[in-house]
Amino acid sequence: MAKTNKKLSKKALASACARHNWALQWCWNYERMQAAGYAFAMVPVIKELYSENEEQCRELERHMQFYNTHPGASALVIGADVALEEGYQPEVGDSLKVALMGPLAGIGDTVQAVLVTPPFSIMAAGMAAEGNWLSLVVLSLPLLALFLVRWPLFYYGYKKGADVISDVSGTGALDRLQAAASVLGMTVVGGFVPSILAGLKLSSKAAFVQKDDFGEIISTTTIQSGLDSILPYLIPVVATAAVYTMIKKFKVSPLWAIVIVAVIGFILGASGYM
Repeated sequence: MAKTNKKLSKKALASACARHNWALQWCWNYERMQAAGYAFAMVPVIKELYSENEEQCRELERHMQFYNTHPGASALVIGADVALEEGYQPEVGDSLKVALMGPLAGIGDTVQAVLVTPPFSIMAAGMAAEGNWLSLVVLSLPLLALFLVRWPLFYYGYKKGADVISDVSGTGALDRLQAAASVLGMTVVGGFVPSILAGLKLSSKAAFVQKDDFGEIISTTTIQSGLDSILPYLIPVVATAAVYTMIKKFKVSPLWAIVIVAVIGFILGASGYM
């Protein structure tokens, strides 16, 4: 085996990190998913660790095995894997990839898809509806931060090597973080329901009219004012719960849920009750 037995240069580490963070998803496919991007990121590492082309090709082919996890969390995996490649422990590195890609996919998806994207998207949508150009900043900055954090994750994984497995799963911190992110994300999103759907109200046409014996109107009480006296924003909350029930319990697809809501809204709007 044509090993060079030398420590990886800073240039090779920086190149592997940049290749991974930018190009991991570029050649995504249904057969091996992120494997091509992962192998591409490993090229500068393998070239410094092995001197013969045949050996380099063999090692890169090993990294073409199936691989799929959250792109951001993957930076931690490849950082640790690079450290193991540097120590000529390829079998340990391959096992580490298999052990971590599943759990880290769960935490990465939860943080991005539940904790970060929905709340900031809702805030940005509300600001955009008011014509505030800062909505673009509110939407973009959190996603940019999630992207930039991949660099320190890579170097943390490289520093820890195989020990990163115990850091991630040994204390149960992964499960606690995932649960906390889900709860916080849902709480934040739920808090935006009244403000985003504040305009979802019954019109003055939906009212109770009290008349005297001669048919003259004595008083008019709108249904909306009655609902507000019971619980403000009751209709937005009920509408959100209904859509959630359709999707979660009755397995209605999100597309059909949108169609149903649109049809009901059109009917109520055309009849003048909303």
